Amino acid sequence: MIISVFPNLNNFGVKEIAQDVFSVLNKLNAKVYVDEKLKDCFADSNVEFDSADKLIDLCDVAIAIGGDGTTLNIAKKTAQKNKAILGINAGRLGFMSGLEKDELELLENMVRGKYEIDKRLMLEAHVVDDKGNLVSSHQCLNDAVISRGNFARLVDVELYCNGREVRKMRADGVIISTPTGSTAYSMAAGGPVVSPEASCILATPICPHSLMDRSIIFSIDAHLIIKAGNDKSECPVLNIDGQEMIELKNGYSVHIKTSDIKTRLIKLKPENFYEILNKKLIERRA
Repeated sequence: MIISVFPNLNNFGVKEIAQDVFSVLNKLNAKVYVDEKLKDCFADSNVEFDSADKLIDLCDVAIAIGGDGTTLNIAKKTAQKNKAILGINAGRLGFMSGLEKDELELLENMVRGKYEIDKRLMLEAHVVDDKGNLVSSHQCLNDAVISRGNFARLVDVELYCNGREVRKMRADGVIISTPTGSTAYSMAAGGPVVSPEASCILATPICPHSLMDRSIIFSIDAHLIIKAGNDKSECPVLNIDGQEMIELKNGYSVHIKTSDIKTRLIKLKPENFYEILNKKLIERRA
């Protein structure tokens, strides 16, 4: 098996975890590739190096070592190539991680092909200008957030579904999320926790200026349009998975629907979503 490993060395302890991963994979006779920019860091490891943009094409599966942000970033790239990814948690919660750092012996099951694939719904977001022209397109695994940006003013948000008005609100913004993203920003904003097995789209207002504004769950075939603006010159912004930011100029709208692409997460343990939820959230608070 050919495995490309993506360690986020900005996370504490990732270098040591990556070296342990390399050691386990070498004993299993797997061929391991790492970004050539990390050659000095892993020069003594028995791995191959190549450019980062080739690693996903080269591999059978990918491994991301870091927090959820690391796994999410690499997962979106593997999804484009219809390849699977395993996240190894070196962060805090690690909802998207398939293994903890003390469970590396389970990598043998992955190399032997003894694993399940957990397919995760994604969204596609299109920014459209006031003349109906496409400005940009984006793939979302967690969420697309339309917000007021850095200025301390509410924005007027208009939400439409399949051409019909759903709600107008004044708020800090609105989070459009997948079930996977329901345990991220949406949950922090008071949204519901949804099993990743569900097929739906969530819309959660951020600090709405009304007690009546609550989350709405839409069907899988919903086509959402969000318009946002305010009475000042500052522009709202669209944030994709916390990694891309696009300024929404006057008259711009965001069109969101289910993507044809799905993220494929490698599952090596028998835990279900609710067991993971209890372990990550409830037990860690105790």
